[in-house]
Amino acid sequence: MIARWKLKTRTIQCDRIVLMGILNATPDSFSDGGRYAKDGQGFEVDLDAFVDAARKLIRDGAGILDVGGESTRPGIDPVDEAEELRRVVPAVRALKEAFDAPISVDTYRPAVADAVLEAGAEIINDVGAGRYIGSQKRFAQEDEAAFPEEMAEVVQRHNAAVVLMHMRDVPKTMQATTPEYPNGVLNEVYAFLARRCDAFLEQGVPLEQIAFDPGLGFGKTVEQNWELLRDVEKLHTLGGVLLVGDSRKRFLMETARQFNEARGVSADDDVDPDAIRTRDFATTATTVALARKGVQIARVHNVALSAFALDLARRSGSLDCESESA
Repeated sequence: MIARWKLKTRTIQCDRIVLMGILNATPDSFSDGGRYAKDGQGFEVDLDAFVDAARKLIRDGAGILDVGGESTRPGIDPVDEAEELRRVVPAVRALKEAFDAPISVDTYRPAVADAVLEAGAEIINDVGAGRYIGSQKRFAQEDEAAFPEEMAEVVQRHNAAVVLMHMRDVPKTMQATTPEYPNGVLNEVYAFLARRCDAFLEQGVPLEQIAFDPGLGFGKTVEQNWELLRDVEKLHTLGGVLLVGDSRKRFLMETARQFNEARGVSADDDVDPDAIRTRDFATTATTVALARKGVQIARVHNVALSAFALDLARRSGSLDCESESA
């Protein structure tokens, strides 16, 4: 497995799992929307608060800062390109001025990727894996061929790193019906990521700059998400860095509800499926499991708790395999 990830200006060593801290410059993200909003009408990012939050993430152990300007939770309506640019470009510039930490931007739009890479970002975290065609304002179908590879071209031109994620359909409708994977969810996710990797390689993006994300929660049922987590190490054979966004996902909360039902509890302060602390507790458990499977990057909201859980696991000897697998 690859033990390093080449970015635009540096290389991240992945001999142990790296935490990617989430910073959402949005009013409507599912767990932290509006957290960095200025007072007043409309949505305006408070850049001082944004930088302060990033400072805490770095202090707590984040190796990468991931900025988002559009929520991609199930059922959400997309923002327009100009609004996303208005949110993320100043945020990236502020982070770049304040810190030396590598900056990732969570966007599927090639024009936004171009602007943030120019502003100082080094990674494009693309939930669409390059399928969004900006000139046509649409996502290509998962198996569509010969469409304009606009995101791959932007990434290649900037010599940037990229995360290719699997998403069934688009955020607005990805959970509208029960997702079906006739060949098995892992096999279909693997085949999709391999196809998208080939497209980026053909555009000139080196494999050492590509990370793969199975897309937990993006068009998957609760059990399909758990199936991906159980077998996630099989995605290492794609050849690039493996990144997983497990943080505060809805399937973890549904699992908490199932846990309560199995013990005959309808409401419980200790395991409250709707509480952020329960989401964060569940995330620490899955992040440790990911580290044991050799996953190189975990994208999380609460960096301190995940870093603490990983520290405890290392002290206990249960992550001795970490550096060997990487």
